[in-house]
Amino acid sequence: MQVFMDRVIFVVDGEFMRKRIITLKAFYFDGPGIRRHCLAHLGPNECVSRILFYDAMPFTGRGEHPLDGPVDFSQTPLVARKQQFLQSLRATPEVALRLGRSAWQAGQWQLDSNKLGELMAGEIDVEDIESRDIYPDIRQKGVDMRLGLDFATIAFKRQAERVVLLANDADYVPAVKLVRREGIKVALDPLWTRAAEDLREHVDYVVNKLPRPQHANYPNGVHIFDDPKEYDPYPSVEDVVEG
Repeated sequence: MQVFMDRVIFVVDGEFMRKRIITLKAFYFDGPGIRRHCLAHLGPNECVSRILFYDAMPFTGRGEHPLDGPVDFSQTPLVARKQQFLQSLRATPEVALRLGRSAWQAGQWQLDSNKLGELMAGEIDVEDIESRDIYPDIRQKGVDMRLGLDFATIAFKRQAERVVLLANDADYVPAVKLVRREGIKVALDPLWTRAAEDLREHVDYVVNKLPRPQHANYPNGVHIFDDPKEYDPYPSVEDVVEG
């Protein structure tokens, strides 16, 4: 007898996931690690159709660092690590890279937010600023357009029964509303962040698959990461035992 599996497509905001996983030290952030996290969402009658990973190629131009002078970004360790990371994704089953480009915003530089706060509070002087505290204002371009087109294709061609979105930004709301209108369920995995209210409103439910982070400010009572829309249709054995 032929068994039909429900198809699941994962939509991953690469920049968001990278920052969050590294902050939490949840797992080694590469292609296999990302795939393992996605597979943890699947139920017994589901299969992964595709893992759509949205990111951008690293910026490889040249510029003038305010403290260090001329810099060739193509020769920096950051670019080499990013290229290695993207290659690990290309070699990972079911992963499809959706790459935009990285653009330097008018050659502007930014000061690390923590250092800026210390400077504004008078805790440090301008002379205490180091080269590593200043970084270029580089942003992703073209990613939103690719994501919108992919969501439209998923919706109108009925390519999945469920979409799992790994993000927390309200920019995804129009795309989420589109696929839900076509009868496709959308689950949100915000990786234990507080997702935008508009985004939480328009998904079917919120499900976090990472271990719950601990927060020293909430030893008792309501946890800072609790979400009233949290629902896991396929809890792990550990979750069932704890529940």
